[in-house]
Amino acid sequence: MGRITDLLTKAKFFASDGAWGTLLQAKGLRPGECPELWNITHPEEVIEIARAYIEAGADMIETNSFGGSRFKLQHFGLDDKVRDINLKAAEISRAAAGKKHFVLGSVGPTGKILMTGEVSESDL
Repeated sequence: MGRITDLLTKAKFFASDGAWGTLLQAKGLRPGECPELWNITHPEEVIEIARAYIEAGADMIETNSFGGSRFKLQHFGLDDKVRDINLKAAEISRAAAGKKHFVLGSVGPTGKILMTGEVSESDL
């Protein structure tokens, strides 16, 4: 497979995954429910989504960890589960991707604003 950066310098184009949230909702994720917790509570559904992207021709897939930061997970009372949730997200996507596809860690915004002093740089 090689390193993704090496392949990019050779003008390789990659197809990736897409709407994880939409597909999780189609599998039963309810409004207000934590999508990242599904890595632990519904791993079969999460890996089905990851595998579907690979089967559709994706060269790389993301992890189900877009909102996996301490700041986002604390809204669900899960800030003590950051490592467990993100590790499971990586394990699931790696299992679906196999050795011939890349896995990218998905990291979304924290919802906190550094410039306003809402959070410190060291906390981020």
